[in-house]
Amino acid sequence: MTQRSTVPDVSVVVITYDDAPRLPRAVRSVLSQTLKNLEVIVVDDCSGDDTPAVVAALAREDPRVRCIRLPANSGGCGAPRNAGMDAAAAPYVMFLDSDDELPRHACKSLLLEAEATGADFVMGTVERVDEGTGNTTLWYPRLFAERRVVHGVRAEPELLFNCLATNKLYRRAFLEATGIRFPTGIHHEDIVWSTELFCHSKLFAVVPWPVYRWLLAAAPATTSISSRRHELENVRQRIAAAELTDRVLAATGSLDLKEDKDFRFLSHDLRLYLGDLPRRDPGWIAAFADIVVPYVDTLEPAAVRRSSRAERVCVQLLREGRHEEVAAAAVELGGRWVPPRTVTRHGGRVFWGETVPATERGREELDVTEAHLGEQPLASALLRHELADLEASGDRVRLRLRTYDPGRVLDGRAPTARLRIGGRKRTIAALPAEPVPAAPRCGPASEPAAPHGEPAPAGSASARSAPDGSAPDGTREWEVTIDLSALDWPEDAVKPQSVELSLAEGGRSCSRPVLAFPDLSFTSTGTLSAGRLVLEASADVPFRLTARRIGPSPRRGRLARAAGLWRDLPLRLATPRNLGRFYRLAAALTPVDRRLAVFESAEGGAYTGNPRYVYEELRRRDAPIRVVWSHTGDAAHFPRDAVLVRRNTFRHAWFLARARYWVDSHNLPYCYRKRRATRYLQTWHGQVFKKMGLDDPRLRAQPAMARRYAEAVARWDVLLTPGPDFRRDFGDASGFTGEALHAGYPRTDVLVRHDEPEQRERARRTREFFEVPEGRRVILYAPTYRDERRFSGESIRLDPQVLAAELGRDWVILVRAHPFDRFTVPDPLGHLVRDASSYPEVNDLMLASDVLVTDYSSIMFDYVCLGRPILYYADDYEHYATDRRGVCFDLERLAPGPLLRNPGELVAALNRLDTVTERYGERYADFRARWCALDDGQAARAVVDAFFPEAPRSPEAAR
Repeated sequence: MTQRSTVPDVSVVVITYDDAPRLPRAVRSVLSQTLKNLEVIVVDDCSGDDTPAVVAALAREDPRVRCIRLPANSGGCGAPRNAGMDAAAAPYVMFLDSDDELPRHACKSLLLEAEATGADFVMGTVERVDEGTGNTTLWYPRLFAERRVVHGVRAEPELLFNCLATNKLYRRAFLEATGIRFPTGIHHEDIVWSTELFCHSKLFAVVPWPVYRWLLAAAPATTSISSRRHELENVRQRIAAAELTDRVLAATGSLDLKEDKDFRFLSHDLRLYLGDLPRRDPGWIAAFADIVVPYVDTLEPAAVRRSSRAERVCVQLLREGRHEEVAAAAVELGGRWVPPRTVTRHGGRVFWGETVPATERGREELDVTEAHLGEQPLASALLRHELADLEASGDRVRLRLRTYDPGRVLDGRAPTARLRIGGRKRTIAALPAEPVPAAPRCGPASEPAAPHGEPAPAGSASARSAPDGSAPDGTREWEVTIDLSALDWPEDAVKPQSVELSLAEGGRSCSRPVLAFPDLSFTSTGTLSAGRLVLEASADVPFRLTARRIGPSPRRGRLARAAGLWRDLPLRLATPRNLGRFYRLAAALTPVDRRLAVFESAEGGAYTGNPRYVYEELRRRDAPIRVVWSHTGDAAHFPRDAVLVRRNTFRHAWFLARARYWVDSHNLPYCYRKRRATRYLQTWHGQVFKKMGLDDPRLRAQPAMARRYAEAVARWDVLLTPGPDFRRDFGDASGFTGEALHAGYPRTDVLVRHDEPEQRERARRTREFFEVPEGRRVILYAPTYRDERRFSGESIRLDPQVLAAELGRDWVILVRAHPFDRFTVPDPLGHLVRDASSYPEVNDLMLASDVLVTDYSSIMFDYVCLGRPILYYADDYEHYATDRRGVCFDLERLAPGPLLRNPGELVAALNRLDTVTERYGERYADFRARWCALDDGQAARAVVDAFFPEAPRSPEAAR
């Protein structure tokens, strides 16, 4: 039993009411803290269950536990917390709810931070744990991303979003000096308490580690206050807390914080209820509007303008009493911008819904012109897919989907449609969706009212569908049949799976979620060989599907098991060690085929780069060399007649063992040691700006990795170089001692010859693929990745939202994220931005562009071959240049374009591009002469002449 000192370091106040089963877990999470000198004050808000006996038993187990029982139930959390605070003996206080927990180090870590900083309070990260699924998420993680001391909330007003009382440790002397108390008689008292706390504090601290565990019960016996959003009284209490918070701001002389507090109310408090509106009936929504709209109308206009367009649309629809429409609008409060079912155009503006708003305020709030609904390409079209009807019987579920296209992006198109079921990384099913004639919709939705002074839209509810199956308003419908007996739902896929509808045409596709309202839910059971599969639709938006297997596990026969093992055996055996052994055996038993070459680019990931253009030169000459391309699984963009082999398979090893030539742009797998008779041409994949090879500090710090890299480089017979700097900065840095082929880069040939008809046609097709409107100029934005932040999205430094406001309608931006990073076009910016990250050939993007915006990517060395402007958006140049890797030269001194540090500088440079080009003309020429002098448009020809003696000579070589 732990001995308690005279004065505890921390008092933890645990409040409880009729929660006897869960209370011991909460209390024991405090007693097991690494900080032992503490006390637990359990405040029982006059429970009617076994709570008194449970607390007495806990106190007998550990003398650090004591209990206070209120004489009558207070109906909220304020009174019991105040009672516990009054009884606290320690100089620091924390609060815990009986259905939650403290992480083991919470008290000690917060106490040490408070003592080290002298802060009035310290706050930290909150973990939200779903006890049903075990999933853990962080509550507003951006608020706690960094450990820091904050000198008053005005330094970081966003921290007003941290309106919890439980993720903080408080200095009791500060609480007593300011007289801060929890309000009683209302719910949501945390909001008032936290606001007053921030208003009084001149110094508080933030820590990034978890200090509170918020447990979301799978099947709670009683619903928590935060989960009672379906009760109108809960809404009234929330508004009462907000009004009391306004009085706190006035009383503490903090009205300068009202805009930030109002923004938090709109983006957090109100948004909680708005997100639930699709599940509410029109009568409830009308009563909700009566409660919240009067208060919303008192908020600072600047705070309203900071809110998202979706939130402002919902509030205005509530004001106007359009209760059914607000339920449809509220589904767009999630991650993606969901458009309206219909829009109305008037006076050059586009408004949400079927009528032009009658008031100036309504026209301002319901204006969705900025979404550019009609200017989106197919890939980012703002379509709205809804589940319109379903039939579930036995093994089959038939879904009828309706696509709303308010921008009429699909007009004249006949896309194919597929329904995708699965998570972000896993597709469980991809089912064809068949177009069916769109049925006329009943009611006013079929015939939008004509704007004042404008003719009524063509067509009517009784009109026939268009030839493409769409209704006169552009609506389309699809039918999908799910056959449960054929559905291969994995055993472990028990979580709800997303449902998307994907429309594809000409290599482009647009995938967006399917929405469903609660009355369209079902449960269907199908018979499988392994028992039965129960498919359930959750009564929620967006649409989700969950499957459960019931019945016995499948028993595969001996023959079936043997066949499965035999089928999977090559994959199971294809380890690097086994592949290397097989390769050595094949090399020992078979002669080299002098007419066989294995080509690989981007580690098998693409048909691109220098190997591609060397290969095409071989084909032009009809060289007597059989080329086999390795690939990693996606062979869609390779020539149809190319011979392909899957990388890291025994067949791949067989070809490598017998090939006379290896041509590669990265490094072939380390397990293959080249034969003497094999010639390895290393073309690499670009010139270097950052330190590479053995000059990379990461390799110097890891001798084993450096040794493997050196062994891989020793296989190279010939290194293709575009100039002397590359030989020094890459060849010598890699320890290469072989032959250097000074021929330039074959992949730049098409860039040097960009004025030829063939290359102009490539540019035209690329612009057509990305649906670049006639007359628009194209920015190619191609940054490199950050070494320590792969796949974080952090290399995308430009803010498309800022550029959309500044650039107007003159430009389209093609974003080419590095393969080690990721990018998604933000909704609704598809009119300006296109995601070109997965486009198979970067040369096509360069040919189609008018200007390159990059940072430190090697694409800069290729792009100068076009002679077009280059701008460097390098807001982190000083950090990048001095980071662990380091750079080969001073970019600021030698770059063929300006280094820009903020969006304003970039926009200014784009608006005066001719001036920038003229200013940097001499430096541009020097840069090209230094790094690209050998790139003369004939590099592929020179490489084939030098490396493949079997190939017919080019006329130049013959002379």
